[in-house]
Amino acid sequence: MYKSKPRSSLYKLVFGILLSSFGCGGSESDLTSASLMEPEDFIETYVALRTAHLASEDGEVTQEIRSRVLDRQGILEEDLVAFVETYGDNLILMREIWDEIELRLENEVLSQEDLNY
Repeated sequence: MYKSKPRSSLYKLVFGILLSSFGCGGSESDLTSASLMEPEDFIETYVALRTAHLASEDGEVTQEIRSRVLDRQGILEEDLVAFVETYGDNLILMREIWDEIELRLENEVLSQEDLNY
């Protein structure tokens, strides 16, 4: 069963990723576009990770669960960090991405609630 979590935890996670990526430096010129994940892959992976978080009994995702989710998506944690390092300062793109993530998560929660009736 999915628990409703406050949006603030999502924003804290996003803020943490963005903050850590800016601290590490990096720019679009550091990576070739061929080695960078697509926005859709980022969205799908983030939604899968967040869904696992919401589905956990204690609200935590262990490293094992996180690794399984990333493996299923065919994504490395470094891919997520590289994406945020590259596009994190593009506020318009990132706002569109977070809006899409939020929409998909809301739909996922509603779908799960419908199954529980």
